[in-house]
Amino acid sequence: MTSLTRGTGFRRTGVRRTGFRGQGGGWRWGFPALLLLTPFLLWPVAAMLWRGIAPQGSLSASVIVDVAGDRFYWGRLGFTTFQALASTALSLAAGIPAAYVFARIRFPGRELARALVTAPFVLPALVVALAFSQLLGPSGWVNDLLDAVGLGPLQALGTLWLILLAHAFYNVSVVIRLVSGVWANLDPRTEEAAQLLGAGRFATFTRVTLPALFPAIASASALVFTFSFTSFGVILVLGAGGRFLGGPLDTVEVSIYRLATRLVELPAASVLALVQLGTTLSALTLYSALQRRTATAIELGADRARPLRETSTAERVLLGAVALVLGLLIIAPLAALVVGALTTGGGGALTAANFARLFEDTGRISYVDPVQAVRWSLTFALGATLGAAVVGMAAATAISRTKGPLGPLVDGALMLPLAVPAVVLGFGYLTTFNRGWYDLRGSPWLMLAAHSLIAYPFVLRAVLAVLRGIDPRLPEAARVLGATPWRVWRFVELPIATRALLAGSVFAFAISLGEFGATLLLRRREFATMPIAIFEALGRPGEINLGRALAMATVLLVVTGLSFLAIERFRYGEVAPF
Repeated sequence: MTSLTRGTGFRRTGVRRTGFRGQGGGWRWGFPALLLLTPFLLWPVAAMLWRGIAPQGSLSASVIVDVAGDRFYWGRLGFTTFQALASTALSLAAGIPAAYVFARIRFPGRELARALVTAPFVLPALVVALAFSQLLGPSGWVNDLLDAVGLGPLQALGTLWLILLAHAFYNVSVVIRLVSGVWANLDPRTEEAAQLLGAGRFATFTRVTLPALFPAIASASALVFTFSFTSFGVILVLGAGGRFLGGPLDTVEVSIYRLATRLVELPAASVLALVQLGTTLSALTLYSALQRRTATAIELGADRARPLRETSTAERVLLGAVALVLGLLIIAPLAALVVGALTTGGGGALTAANFARLFEDTGRISYVDPVQAVRWSLTFALGATLGAAVVGMAAATAISRTKGPLGPLVDGALMLPLAVPAVVLGFGYLTTFNRGWYDLRGSPWLMLAAHSLIAYPFVLRAVLAVLRGIDPRLPEAARVLGATPWRVWRFVELPIATRALLAGSVFAFAISLGEFGATLLLRRREFATMPIAIFEALGRPGEINLGRALAMATVLLVVTGLSFLAIERFRYGEVAPF
């Protein structure tokens, strides 16, 4: 016992009668997050919302009444909610069968396939939209195929169903990761007991498996709904010029962007931002509460998936169907993007001219040097990753050590950056940091703060899943040996959570690399990022500019893909990273 206490640095004291999880002053671990949240989230968002309820400096309901009485805004809210619900349903339909395959079948290339289906989640929405336009646009693969067989062209751009497909492409990985992580850790003895009692496969699934999976499915639905409700880049590109039930294909977030940047109606934009913030915060609070119910103890090497040769015919058919659906939904758009980068402007022949043109200065004021764009993207991503790792680890510890009714409140508060849409955050910065010594509108530090805020919740979720799964007997044993809460964290929790911290940090790096919404509002030509370079190229006509955009998008795709391959190496068994 003496050697153990010396080796760990623990100091023997009396054993405390209260449990470990209620100890440790969880609220103290929230300070690093508050240092980031207070000046760079709470203040600008509060100042922005104040413009909506006090347009003249004093409380007034005039703007709220005007917005509430405008049928156009009700139409945008209705469309936003409808497309978010439809996108969630489509993501669940494609993701739940795939979750079963990844959780229960060990097939060749499973880890690579998991990385491939997850990589789209961190791709910039602008790249996702560009990939689908290459697949289903007027000159896309599908229309070329239809033309070859003598059929008329498919008008996909500017339609609701193309937006839904893009959202499913973007979010199906959320369903797969959350549901498969829980599915893989379900005790198979429960299902076996039900079957021994005479239940068939369908009855076992509906009465035993599905209720156990419901919290994971519901939490995935809440998260997908949030991401679809706040959709921006996909709507901006794929929904341009489209109509649905007499109104434009604009979400609330796109309307906020147009009001703030084109019409300069800041009070109205603030009211819409308040509505959007309330909706997303409610969805994320539900997600956090459901996530607490899905926490399971970590078991090293607890991969219960069966080899492909031991599966039934029905399971093999399901595997083939899932491979086909994910191939069409995910692989086909990405392949169309890469091929477009290599053929656009080349008369159909393979060429590297578009990549070479990235380095040709067009002489336009809006031209973005790709080398500088890559450099600034990497600079912001590395800085945001460092900040996200520190803040995310501390926030996850605060949540895991806070028990009782206060737990969900702390969880929801520290997840607030995920509830604030990126465009709303950028808008808040423009209306707050705009005077005196804190006029930071032209500073890259403001961009770095925005990227750190957007990225750190993903580190938080990756680490929290592991901290909640730690066998409580481990920290309790440390407490018995006299360890303080700090030493328990340093010698027990941190070593176990290190791989999750690394995975979350790589995730944060990829998220920052592709951030578009806030960056679009805060952008400056001298520190433009890769997504901005893509957006600027798309804003100019001609095949040469399209080729540049496709080439830059391909570069970004390769970097984010490599990032997720790295995440697979750090991933902690079957513990879901979200």
